Amino acid sequence: MRAKEKLEFNKAEFEFYMLVKKSIYDLYPLRTNKRKTEEYCDNHLFADARCREIFKINNCNHESVNFHENDDEIDHLISYRVRKEIQNAICDDKTFIYAYNIIERDHNPYNDVYKSKSLQLKPETLTSAREIEEEISSYKEDYPKNNLSDYLIDEANFKFYNERFLNLMFDDEGWLFIFNKAYEIFDRIRTFAANPSQAHHIANNIYFGDKLMEDAILDFLLLLIDNYSYDLTPEQVKKFRLLAFFISKHRDPQTLTIEKKYLDRIHSLNLAKVDWMKATRYFNVHLISNWVTYSGLSYDQQLQILNLIKGKYLTENQRNPDFFCYDLSDCFSQLQQLLTSDEPPPGCNGSPAPSTNTINPNPPQKQLPMVRMIEHLNTSLDELKEQNDRLTRIITQQNEELRVLHEKHDEETRNMMTVLNEHEENYNSKGFTLAQMTLVFYYLFNELGITFDNTPKVKWARFIQKVTGKHIQNVKTELDIDFDSSKTKKNLRIMADLFRELLPQITGIIENDSK
Repeated sequence: MRAKEKLEFNKAEFEFYMLVKKSIYDLYPLRTNKRKTEEYCDNHLFADARCREIFKINNCNHESVNFHENDDEIDHLISYRVRKEIQNAICDDKTFIYAYNIIERDHNPYNDVYKSKSLQLKPETLTSAREIEEEISSYKEDYPKNNLSDYLIDEANFKFYNERFLNLMFDDEGWLFIFNKAYEIFDRIRTFAANPSQAHHIANNIYFGDKLMEDAILDFLLLLIDNYSYDLTPEQVKKFRLLAFFISKHRDPQTLTIEKKYLDRIHSLNLAKVDWMKATRYFNVHLISNWVTYSGLSYDQQLQILNLIKGKYLTENQRNPDFFCYDLSDCFSQLQQLLTSDEPPPGCNGSPAPSTNTINPNPPQKQLPMVRMIEHLNTSLDELKEQNDRLTRIITQQNEELRVLHEKHDEETRNMMTVLNEHEENYNSKGFTLAQMTLVFYYLFNELGITFDNTPKVKWARFIQKVTGKHIQNVKTELDIDFDSSKTKKNLRIMADLFRELLPQITGIIENDSK
C-alpha cells in the first residue's frame, strides 16, 4: 500500500500525524536518491541523537548545555517516536526503501554507538534506484512532467490523446496541463478513496476556469481510475469501482441542481444558518452559480449567499487544503462582478430571469443581444475552421515526428559512442586528476562495502597516497567530496563513462548521485 494512503486510512492511529505527513511528503521527491534521503533524515529526524552527542561531549552535564532544535528539526523529546510512526506508514511502500532502512538501522549521523541491534532491512541493491523509479511509475506518481511525449509513451495515455485530439482544440501545452492535473488529482483522490461517496467530490468539483479542459481532465481521470489496480487489495479495487460510479453519477447535469428541501422553503431560509458546504455539494461551482443567480431570491439575498459561500470555502480550504484544493477566487470574482454590475442580476428589478435551478456550464457572464450573439457565432465558426486546418497540419507534423523518433534515437546512440571513444582517448593520453582518482577509489570501496561510515577517512587517505604517490594532505582534501559542486558533477560524468563497460552497476550509482 502507498504511504500516503496508509497514513490517511489509519489517521487516528498516528499520534504525530501532522509531523509524519510533512516528513513523508518532504521525502517523496527524494525517494530515488539515497544520499539526499540520508541528508534529509539527518537534518530533520535525529535531534535526539544530536542532543545525546552534545551531552556526551559535555560529560552529561545538563546544566551546562542549552540544547535547541534547528529549523524544521523535530523536537528531540519525540523524534524517536515520530521516526517509528514514519516507518510504520512507509513500511509497505516499496518506493521508500532508503528511508525505511535508515530508520530501521536507527541511522545516527552523530554517534555510531546508538544503533539498532536486531535489524529487519529491506533489500538494497545497485539497481534499487532504478527499481524505485519503476515502482513510482507503476503507482502513477511520476508527475508532473515537462514534456508531453513522456506521457504519450504510455499506451493508454496515447490512446486517449489520439481519440480526443480532433475534438479537443488544445496545443501541446494544453494537453500537458490535462495530463499533469489528471495525475495530480488521481494521486490526491486515492488518499480519500476509503470513503468513495465523499472522495468523488474532488473529481466532480474540478475547477480551472475552462469547462472544456475540466471535462477532458475528468474523462482522463475516470480512465485512470477504471484501469488502475496496482498494489490494491480486493477491497480497495471494489472501492475504486465505487469511486468511478459516484463520479459518473454526480457528473449528470440533473444532479447539479438545488435540492428540493431548500426550494420548498426558499423564502423562509435563514441563510446564515445554511450549511453551504453541503448545500453546494462541497463547493461545486455550478451549484454555487445556481444559488447566487437563483431568480426567487432578492439581490441582497444573492449577494449575502455569495459572501457566505466564499467565507465558508476559505475556512474549509485552510482547514483541509488536500480536499478543498481548487482556487475558486476567479469564480467568486465573476459572480461578484455580475451582481454588482450596472445591469441588475437575473431575476431582480424586472430583468429577464433564467429558468429556476438551471446549471451554468461556464463561469457566469452577461447575455449578449441576439444580433451580437449571431455575429459572435459566425466569427466562432470561422475561427473553428481555421483551427481545424491548423490542427490538421499539427497532426501531420506530429505523425512525421513520431515516425523519425527511432532514427533520432539511433543517431543519438552513435553520437554517444563517439563521445565515449573521445573520453577514452582523453583518459589514455592524460590520465586522471587526484579528484577523479579519489572518486574511483570511493566507488570501488563502496562496492566492496567500505564506506566513510565504517572506515575512518585517514585510512582511506593512507591507502590512496601509497597507490598514487600524491601528497597525503592533498588526498585528505579531496576525500571531502562535495557532490553538489559543478566540478564534482563533471568528474562524476567522467567516472560514469569509465565504469560503464566493466562495472555498469557502479555507473548506475554514479549517475544517480550526479542528479
